Amino acid sequence: MGNEVNTADTDALRYLDGNAVELPGGKLEGVSLLSQDDQALGEIDGVLIDPASRQLRYFVVESARLFRRRRYLVPADNPAVFLPDGRTVRVEAPSDSITRERFDSRAVQTFSDDDLLTAMFSQKSQVREFRGEP
Repeated sequence: MGNEVNTADTDALRYLDGNAVELPGGKLEGVSLLSQDDQALGEIDGVLIDPASRQLRYFVVESARLFRRRRYLVPADNPAVFLPDGRTVRVEAPSDSITRERFDSRAVQTFSDDDLLTAMFSQKSQVREFRGEP
């Protein structure tokens, strides 16, 4: 916990602001992220995606404690579900197994129009979707 992003594919990842992601209940920004055991992980600020593979790789989460705000990454390897309130996502993993890597926005490029074209015409289509809770 608290380590810098250390992925081999950082060059391929792009930051997509939560205000740019539309959900049925509004924007992704500010949606609460919980662990499987209902521990609050913070609020979603954005996501890191790989445009070529069309995969969500990380949630960018903002956590506030007293007078400190911090952004960190939560891997999107585990399934995640929207809860019925439409403003909360639960990651299907216990909080103690979720790694949290510090997010340095300077290490990742922002999602661009070129990235959109890459995603639209990529042959590596592996779209992951959120599923609603039954």
